[in-house]
Amino acid sequence: MSNPKTKRRPFTLRLWPRTLTGQLVCLLLGAIILTHVVLGLMLAEERRDAVASERRGNALWRVAAISRILSTTTSDSWGDVLRVAQSPQTRLRLVETSNVVNADTLMAKGLTDRLNGFLETSPNAQARVDILSQDTCDAQKRTLKDLRKDFDKQNLADAPRKPDAKPDAKPGEKPDHEHHHARHKAPWELRYLDRFDCNGAPVMQLAVPIFSTVPGQVSNDGRPNIWLEAVIGGVTPPPWFVFDTTIRVGISALVIVIITFILARRMARSWAVLTRAADRVGRGDYPEPVPETGPLEIRRAAKAFNRMTARLKRFVEDRTRMLAAISHDLRTPITSLRLRAEFVEDPENRTRIIETLNEMEQMVEAAMTFAREETANEDTRKIDLAALVESAVEDLAETGRPIAYSGDVRTRVYPCRPLSIKRAFGNLVSNALKYGTNVDVTLFDADDGGLWIEISDDGPGIPSDQREQVFEPFFRLEESRNRDTGGIGLGMAIARTAIRAHGGEIYLDDSSMGGLRARIYLPPVAS
Repeated sequence: MSNPKTKRRPFTLRLWPRTLTGQLVCLLLGAIILTHVVLGLMLAEERRDAVASERRGNALWRVAAISRILSTTTSDSWGDVLRVAQSPQTRLRLVETSNVVNADTLMAKGLTDRLNGFLETSPNAQARVDILSQDTCDAQKRTLKDLRKDFDKQNLADAPRKPDAKPDAKPGEKPDHEHHHARHKAPWELRYLDRFDCNGAPVMQLAVPIFSTVPGQVSNDGRPNIWLEAVIGGVTPPPWFVFDTTIRVGISALVIVIITFILARRMARSWAVLTRAADRVGRGDYPEPVPETGPLEIRRAAKAFNRMTARLKRFVEDRTRMLAAISHDLRTPITSLRLRAEFVEDPENRTRIIETLNEMEQMVEAAMTFAREETANEDTRKIDLAALVESAVEDLAETGRPIAYSGDVRTRVYPCRPLSIKRAFGNLVSNALKYGTNVDVTLFDADDGGLWIEISDDGPGIPSDQREQVFEPFFRLEESRNRDTGGIGLGMAIARTAIRAHGGEIYLDDSSMGGLRARIYLPPVAS
């Protein structure tokens, strides 16, 4: 039988922790992060809408305030007002006729109504709101840059002559240079989109009618004196997730991990104690009762385990007492029959009767030895198993027996019942020496952390269909392992009982030396 190998788990399963503590921490942490993400998405949408609405409202209110200032100041001061009101995200200009039209969207209509509510304009000339895409914004920006270049050329051409005011200018009439200025656009008007960043689109484009209240500039036909156009950026909704939100989620996750780790560690500690106790019971050792602490489910499991251990221990003790009583009761009639056999006059019959009684006594003693081995109460302690096996082989080799140890000599501390292990090992070695001319013993580590002890010989071996039967009590092979040379057939049964009491197993297969190979497997100790 080949060595048991640990099956390689898929990569995704290898990432998943195998301990109860790790799985609880991952489950709770995943639940917390998923909850934060879902709530964050829900709140982020509301936050985006609220912040965007607030930004648009503030921008509309600011443009309305600028329009009121312009309506109460003379046209000579309008340029100064716009220079002060301009900002990186707000570009303003004055035009005689505005080409801005209301966008046919629900948002644009709502913003238009909101702006007109701030202005309280007349129905004949109301403010307009349009939503510009990035392509439209870039196109307007290029157009105004071309106008800026044309203005610079015209300004250079008109630089030598300085226009004078008409001597007969009427009150309120614009001088020629102001008419010329209005026709060719002023530089502050051309900076309307010159430095504006269209990457933050969509942006708002507004057109607000200015009705002057300054004497001499009031329009009599109900039309606005001039239009104030504004392009406003920075009203794009904020991002879904921001850095401070990530920090809050990280801090929450860290706190949850710490609390979960402490609680899960406390629960896992109780399970670890129960696991070690169960492993000891499986090895034939009966520890002290497990503390019934922890959550209710763990306390119930510990209480049930303690009851099971107590019942099992009482069962073993009762069985031992029963076997001792049977042994005592059997010895008495055998002794009585031996005494009566001495009075048999026929020497041949007397000899056969005595031989039969001797065989019965040997079988009773062997049965009692097997029972004592199965119910032994030897204390478990840690020993160097490699040293034990090596010393046993050396002791046999010094007596001239053909046996050698070829295993690893590294120290291997293993908790076991030394006398029981040594007796099982001795029975297997005795069989190998009895039927083989050369015996080799090997000890090495198992893939799962346990130990392997192999005893190989070059004897006749055992047929594969009888390898399991040799572990049955009183089973003997008729040809080479008969009663005269092979005892009464309890050595292998005692060896398997001792090894199984430690949670291990014995396997028989073909040896590379041509005979039989007995393999003892001892499992890893639960930590």
